[in-house]
Amino acid sequence: MRTTVKVEGLQEFDQALGELPKATARNVLRRILIKAGQPMAETARRLAPDDPTTTDGDLKRSIVVSAKLKNSVGKSAFAAAMRGGASKADAVQAMRDAQRSGSTSFAEVHVGPEARIFYAHLQEFGTVHHAPQPFLRPAWDQHKVEVLEIVKRDLGGEIAKAAARAARRAARRAARGG
Repeated sequence: MRTTVKVEGLQEFDQALGELPKATARNVLRRILIKAGQPMAETARRLAPDDPTTTDGDLKRSIVVSAKLKNSVGKSAFAAAMRGGASKADAVQAMRDAQRSGSTSFAEVHVGPEARIFYAHLQEFGTVHHAPQPFLRPAWDQHKVEVLEIVKRDLGGEIAKAAARAARRAARRAARGG
């Protein structure tokens, strides 16, 4: 299950992020989202069931907050271009065009178990032989307001720091004559 949160009404932040280089703005958002996801991850770790039979990895320890696990947007465009006889460069361009089409989020993070813990969803939702033991949904329910508050509280400061770093870099380049 995937939950998407759309925040509206932060036009000033959006405008300030727009003044930064795209990669810098994305990194600022990722840092804030990772910070905001930490309380939720801690609660999910506390609520996750123990399984003494596992030796390949503990569910509790596998719960992380990180940049999105993988980005598959554009792979089908790349594959279709290659099947159609396009060159590799054209297929890469098709993939980039698909990624820029606006169908993806500008910045995204993952809060939950690492991919190697393949059974986590079975714990969360249960099976016909095993009752659900939810740990992620209760953590989300408990912290969703706090997550948004952390974003609102800290985003402005992170944007200001990134803008100051960019200004210092630009000043150094100008002083060197570049």
